[in-house]
Amino acid sequence: MRTLIFSAIVTVMSVNAYAGTTPDAPHIYIQGQAQITTLPDNVKLSVAIVEIEKDVMGAKQKADETMAKAIKLAKQAGIDEKGIHASQISINRDNHYNRDTGKQEFIGFRVSRTLSLTLTDIKKYPVLLQNLVNAGINEINQTQFTSSKHAELEKKAQKMAIADAQSAAKEFATDYGVTIKGLYSASSNPLNTGVQPYMRAEKAVMLDSNAGNYVPDAYHAGEITISASSYAVYLIEND
Repeated sequence: MRTLIFSAIVTVMSVNAYAGTTPDAPHIYIQGQAQITTLPDNVKLSVAIVEIEKDVMGAKQKADETMAKAIKLAKQAGIDEKGIHASQISINRDNHYNRDTGKQEFIGFRVSRTLSLTLTDIKKYPVLLQNLVNAGINEINQTQFTSSKHAELEKKAQKMAIADAQSAAKEFATDYGVTIKGLYSASSNPLNTGVQPYMRAEKAVMLDSNAGNYVPDAYHAGEITISASSYAVYLIEND
């Protein structure tokens, strides 16, 4: 998506309130956008074991035993040590309000531990999740499908957004019969211009075809969209 603003006259407000953001000279303000869609090849999941008992030591032992089984299952699924993060144990009193007596009643000690895993073989996700539940894991906190190439694709999307802004500037200058003198400023964030950008429908989009070991039927993870924007102000002059 491109945002283009043609500004041949700069008002006093532009000079005072937005000094430095836009020049006190004819210019155009451009927004270039790009998106790259890819398929996930990694899964980050957070699970937990929660035990509530009046015997705090008994609850702790159950939680520790379940966590040990879960970590073993994670390793058997091929998860590296650096992709396994087990939290320290958490112990809290669990109470329940009795409406008949109007008092808080002690139910037991709530003992919990969480486990964060990064699975790099997405095909194993459904089986691993079921095995964790079978082992005693009773809370699934979060599941996030990610790409191992996210940083690489993010850089690529940013370059595409810059190219899109450059192309938009040339196109806009040609349509209005002006010449681009040079770049005044550029940023990956919106500029504080105090004006509403004009939005265009075009958008630079690329599909990343190298999706690794993605399995379409594995919980319908769907596509990941990586977006980037580039904002630029170009000085112009009449032809």
